[in-house]
Amino acid sequence: MANLKSWGLNVVRLGMMWPGVEPTPGNYNQTYLEVMRKLVDDLHSHGIWTIVDFHQDAFAERFCGEGVPDWLLGMLEPIRRTCKGAFPEAAKIFGQCKSFEEYNYSTDPKTGFPKTEECLSVGFDMYSRTPEVTSSWGHFFALDAVQQKFRDFWSVVAKAFVGSPGVLGYDLVNEPLNGDYFLDPKLLEPGEADRRLLEPMYVSLGKVIREADPEALLIYEPAPFPDTIPAYVPLAGGVRPVGFETGPAPGEGDRQVLSYHIYSCGFATNKCDRKGDPPSAVCETCDHMADAAVTTRETDARRLGGAAFLTEFGACSGTPNCLAEIHRVADMADRSLHSWAYWQFKYNHDITTVAGPEEGFYDLHGGLQIPKVAALSRTFAPFVAGKTTSQRYDSASGAFRVTYVPEEQTRGLKTEIYYNEKLNYPRGVDVRVVGGVSEVLSQSRIEVTSQVQPGAVVDVALAPPSRLGGGEFSSKGGGLVQWKAEPANVTSFELSTASDITWWKGLKVISDRGDTVCDLQMQDATHGPLRCVLPASEQHALLFSYKIELWKAKELGIHRRVDVLDRDFFGPLLGRTVSFHWSTDSVVHAEVVI
Repeated sequence: MANLKSWGLNVVRLGMMWPGVEPTPGNYNQTYLEVMRKLVDDLHSHGIWTIVDFHQDAFAERFCGEGVPDWLLGMLEPIRRTCKGAFPEAAKIFGQCKSFEEYNYSTDPKTGFPKTEECLSVGFDMYSRTPEVTSSWGHFFALDAVQQKFRDFWSVVAKAFVGSPGVLGYDLVNEPLNGDYFLDPKLLEPGEADRRLLEPMYVSLGKVIREADPEALLIYEPAPFPDTIPAYVPLAGGVRPVGFETGPAPGEGDRQVLSYHIYSCGFATNKCDRKGDPPSAVCETCDHMADAAVTTRETDARRLGGAAFLTEFGACSGTPNCLAEIHRVADMADRSLHSWAYWQFKYNHDITTVAGPEEGFYDLHGGLQIPKVAALSRTFAPFVAGKTTSQRYDSASGAFRVTYVPEEQTRGLKTEIYYNEKLNYPRGVDVRVVGGVSEVLSQSRIEVTSQVQPGAVVDVALAPPSRLGGGEFSSKGGGLVQWKAEPANVTSFELSTASDITWWKGLKVISDRGDTVCDLQMQDATHGPLRCVLPASEQHALLFSYKIELWKAKELGIHRRVDVLDRDFFGPLLGRTVSFHWSTDSVVHAEVVI
């Protein structure tokens, strides 16, 4: 727990397993509930909140999964065990309907369930395409007695956790299947299962939980498929809006959260390895799928009321391709101000996963996967004294920016910035605030105090110290350019030329947003230095993708851009005076000198 806190991870999604809560019908294991409650309380004592999650994959342990207790399967009979029928038979041709019995797995004499090592011989998603699992889900939704048992489960859980300050909310069902789609192919239409099966169940569960715990967040998830269809499916691939017309708490938009997952492996590409890693660190299809998922679920949440939470992503090893996937998805979530949770912390013999032990924080030998932890230990603002309007972090450079608007009710409160100096900022950090002041409390915490009135903007930037010193380089347009970067209270630029240079010269600075924030020009007897000071609103606009352009007059006096310096040259620019001096206008050859 102390490690999680030191890495800046402040939420845990904790599986609340129904077989543990109710091992036999109507008999609730209070010891299990007390142990789980203590775990939640202990996490909170370390500053970590908990999402209490009814976790299932492949419905039940009997089908190489987890979820409902084994005794509930008897209430779901008759469970279909063959792929008979026109649609299931057609699906068999494409390997989409295979009876679980056909796997012919051995039984573990200790558990009475299929042996784990045999279950892991195929991807666990294949079991959700068996008639046993699809028909079980169909009966689960349709039978009132079963739904009542599910409501009873959540009532008992909510009563056990009410009053626990560490409970962030209740995650009603992990990755619900879209019912018995072999029997009812209409359930393969995006949004249909959300409207017809999940929404009524979620509303009924919301009422039960509200009776026990009026304050906790209700977290609900659409059917992963077909609301998202793999990108490689011709004509149909992509992310669709959810089919819900309301969340689980109608009229309580501030206390319901739309949950969603992003997995490039399986949805953006079918070429991942067995470790769960995409085939390349550069994956445009993965970029598009993650962007579509975040954008679409943000739109869904705004329509339904409440927030959106990326409750699963990752499930990959510690390779560069995996780290690229972590950065890709977390960057997208930051853009829409969505919280996120990585899958998973520790393997613990999970049979419903892809990558195995390496998808957690630790390798096969129990050693910490430091690059992965560094990737997940991102700079962010866990507490904001107002309304957050933007947040961005760049793992490559360490640059971070958050903007927020203080409100009347947040007067006197502090905004907190987390950063991991040990893993991500070995040279320390430079912190700048427009509209407030900052105080470094430790090697991981910075407090910001607003100095503006409610409704104004506070702009906070953090980055490793950018380049200082000077040097020179040969311009691609001919001539020698000297540069110098000096510390300053505000960011500014200067342009000058040698006294014998009369041809027109220009300097343009393009911000992260693509706006021109500085434009200096000189010619003839003007040699400078000319100076441009960035306004307060643009002081933090040169952190991520800015460009510095040098221009000169070429043949026929036409102005041409001859040199472009991107962020890699100076790094994120905070509090620097950067000057450029054209010392010669003829073609020379020189190396950069620091």
